[in-house]
Amino acid sequence: MPENLMACPVCGEEVVEFFAHAYDKEYFTSDEKYTYVRCPTCTSVYLHEPPADRLDFIYPPNYYSYGHVEDSTALTERVKRRLDRRMLRKVFDSIPGDNLRVLDVGGGSGWSLTVAREACDRVAETHEVDLQEAAAALAEKAGHVYHCGPIEEFHSDDKFDLIMMMSIIEHVPDPAKVMGRMRDLLSDNGILLIKTPNTDTLDARIFRNRNWGGLHCPRHFVLFTERGLGMLGDKCGLRMVDSYYTQGAPQWAIGVMGLMHDRRLIKMTPERPAYQHPVYEPLTALFAAFDFARAPFAPTAQMMVSFSRS
Repeated sequence: MPENLMACPVCGEEVVEFFAHAYDKEYFTSDEKYTYVRCPTCTSVYLHEPPADRLDFIYPPNYYSYGHVEDSTALTERVKRRLDRRMLRKVFDSIPGDNLRVLDVGGGSGWSLTVAREACDRVAETHEVDLQEAAAALAEKAGHVYHCGPIEEFHSDDKFDLIMMMSIIEHVPDPAKVMGRMRDLLSDNGILLIKTPNTDTLDARIFRNRNWGGLHCPRHFVLFTERGLGMLGDKCGLRMVDSYYTQGAPQWAIGVMGLMHDRRLIKMTPERPAYQHPVYEPLTALFAAFDFARAPFAPTAQMMVSFSRS
């Protein structure tokens, strides 16, 4: 383990503790061993010395979100789309006005924006911000405005009524800078909706030292508990409006598949990463049902948190 661990990127705490070692068991971009650290003050788990300057390396061309086009024949995709649509309808019910502007951050081809349009007929403009140039054509074909570049450098003269960060805040090395940028882009009555892994959950405890899927190593730089994410929001001028736990089936599936790969029960390769393996979909279906069943009794693998300007 490194002797001098970097300070917490969320609260600045310098006295931190070792959390886990992990390897890239999804895309096999390297054999490097990565170190994750936990902050006892804000409960954040973060990657020591994240490879933020090697994004092209850790996000290979076959990364799942770059070419995501929903498969209408897949049961898990149909169920997810229905649940997302229902969730977004509730969010839109809390946002007043017509001709709503929606921004999605890090969503690749913009499939979440398409669901947002389906959920609310008041959505007039949909914008996607992502780093991958190859996703632009798919996003624009779906009717979204595509902006290629880091969110920290994105500017808009008009504010957004809904900003979605679905499984993205954990991918940035400086989440406070990104959250501050979100506040600047949010309209007075707007909502910032964040979906992110929850580190205070059963799958994290089981797979902590076995390449827990929530680490998505080395692409997840900072992970949170509900309390830690709320602290980050307060720091950035955002007020938590609502929070709840939801299923995190991919995290479970990746953890199980990593064990199966290590024991030579299945074989994953850079050419056929975890999400393209035939056992991935049945495992995600199984663990989605498991998380939904235990949700009334315990925190599950993912959390959904919404913020407004404070």
